[in-house]
Amino acid sequence: MTILPLGHDERLTPDDFGRFPAFYPLVGLTLGAILFLARFVLDFCGFPPATEAVALVALLVILTRGFHLDGIADTMDALLSHRSLEEKLAILKDPHQGTFGVLSIVLDIALKASLIHACLSHPLGVTALILFPAWGRLSTSVVAVFCRYARPSGGLGYYMVERSGARELFLALALAFLMSVWGGWPALFSLLAAVAWGVALIFVWNKTLGGVTGDLLGSTTEISEILTLLFFVLVF
Repeated sequence: MTILPLGHDERLTPDDFGRFPAFYPLVGLTLGAILFLARFVLDFCGFPPATEAVALVALLVILTRGFHLDGIADTMDALLSHRSLEEKLAILKDPHQGTFGVLSIVLDIALKASLIHACLSHPLGVTALILFPAWGRLSTSVVAVFCRYARPSGGLGYYMVERSGARELFLALALAFLMSVWGGWPALFSLLAAVAWGVALIFVWNKTLGGVTGDLLGSTTEISEILTLLFFVLVF
């Protein structure tokens, strides 16, 4: 899920992939910690807050190889195509990007940069900067556990959805809760908002696309990161 090497040389089994949703928030916390350190360096070097925000979003894209941005682009191309369900699922597998996909990437980056900029100007902003990648991925854990897979079979996303269950969700919630406790009530309320976004997206994906795929899991992460940051900025 990132470019960070873990040194795992053995071939992963389907059950291994099914355990991944339990650790999505931990992946997010790792990314958030790197963003915090990068922000400290950028601030020390005297970069303006707006430039810092854009640089931090760019760093997040690099660390994840644009993996989730590709997901939201494919999702929006399919979701907004007004085609049949079968054609939408075919669009999800198409490696080419359409107009809606390109626009979604541009808007995703712009919204995230502006929200991070708003956070950096507030004393509580450090909490959001460190934790918003974890909150966004908690939403993805909720979707992975409760959604059905949209195709009869598939790639890595299939096993993350079909082989995960209550145990993985409980561990994801526990990890996210422990991460958020130090941030106080703002962080804990944002944690609840992240769960709410995940539950809402379950209904959206099931109704519009018949379930989820790997692209939709990535799209969930991007959408939930933005919505959770927006919640944090508007409320706190």
